[in-house]
Amino acid sequence: MQKRTDRIAPVTTRTANDLEWNDLSLILAIGRGNGLSGASRALGQTHSTVFRRINAVEERTGVRFFDRFRKGYVATEAGQKAIEYAERIEAEVHALGLEVLGQDGELRGRIRLTCPEVFAQELAPGIAARFLAKHPEIRLDVTPGHGTVDLNKREAEVAIRATRSPPDSAYGRRICDFRFATFATPEYMGEHGETPIDQHDLCVIEGAMSWLVPQVLPSLEHAIERTVFQCSATKAVQNAIAAGMGIGFLPCYVGDVDDRLIRVTETFPHLDMKLWILTHPDLRNTARVRALMTHLYDDLAYDIDVFAGLTKTPSGDTNLLVGKA
Repeated sequence: MQKRTDRIAPVTTRTANDLEWNDLSLILAIGRGNGLSGASRALGQTHSTVFRRINAVEERTGVRFFDRFRKGYVATEAGQKAIEYAERIEAEVHALGLEVLGQDGELRGRIRLTCPEVFAQELAPGIAARFLAKHPEIRLDVTPGHGTVDLNKREAEVAIRATRSPPDSAYGRRICDFRFATFATPEYMGEHGETPIDQHDLCVIEGAMSWLVPQVLPSLEHAIERTVFQCSATKAVQNAIAAGMGIGFLPCYVGDVDDRLIRVTETFPHLDMKLWILTHPDLRNTARVRALMTHLYDDLAYDIDVFAGLTKTPSGDTNLLVGKA
C-alpha cells in the first residue's frame, strides 16, 4: 500500500504562505460539507468550479489539503490546520461585522429576516409593505425556515421564532403565547366524527410526529402507521387537511384562520411555545434593526389572540379529546 503523504508536489518559489482568504474559505467549505457537493451548495458555485478551485490551490501551494475517497473528502493534517485557522479568521470577521454594524445609526441598508415558512408566505409581505412605507431606504430580505439560525455568524440580523427557550446568546422580545391544535374539514368530521383520535388518518408536519407521543397517540410506531401525508412545508400539510385527507396538527394561527377547516381539539399544553423576535445583542441598537424589531412587535401584537389559539374553540360534538384521558 502506498504511503499517504500531504505533499503532492515539491515546493518551488510558492508555498502555503501564498494562501489567501478565498483559499481558506474554500477549504473550510469543503471540510464542513464533507466534499465538493456540500461546498458547492454553501458557496453557490458548481461542483466542477469547486473541483477546479481546490485542485488549483493544492497545485499552487504544493500542499494536499484533502484525501479523496468515494464517500467524500477527508482533511489531511495540513487541511485540518487550514480549517482551524479559517474558522478563527471567520469568527473574527463576523465579530468585526457585528461591531461595525452595531454602530450604524442610519435608517437605511439591508436587513435579513428569517421566520417560519408560513409567516414568510402569509404575514411577511404585508408586514414588509407597512415597514418599508415608513422606511423607504431600508431593504428587507426574508428567508423562510424553522431551524436554528446562527445570529453570531450573521446568517440573519433578525429572527422570528416559536420556541420554549431562545438561545442565551440572543437578545429578544417575547410577543405572546404560541399554541397548536387539531384541525379537519367539516365534511371529514361529518363522516369520521365518531372515530377515536388515535384511529384517524393523520397529516403531519415533518419532524413533528414525536410531538404527539404519548399525549395524543400511544407510540411513535402508531403515529407512523396512521400518517398518510407528511411534509416539511406547513402550508402543504394545511392544504392536505383541507383536501379531506385526515386530521392534522397545526399552529392555531394557521388553522383557525382557514375557512376550510374547523378545530377539532383544544390546544395541547405540552406543545405550548412563545413567539419571539430575536437579534444579536451587538445589533440591538443598530437603527434599522431596532426599527424592524419594534415594527414587528407592534404589528404582530395585533394578532396575539390568534397565535395563542384564543379566537376559536372546538364545539362539543367535534372535540375529539372530550372524555379522553
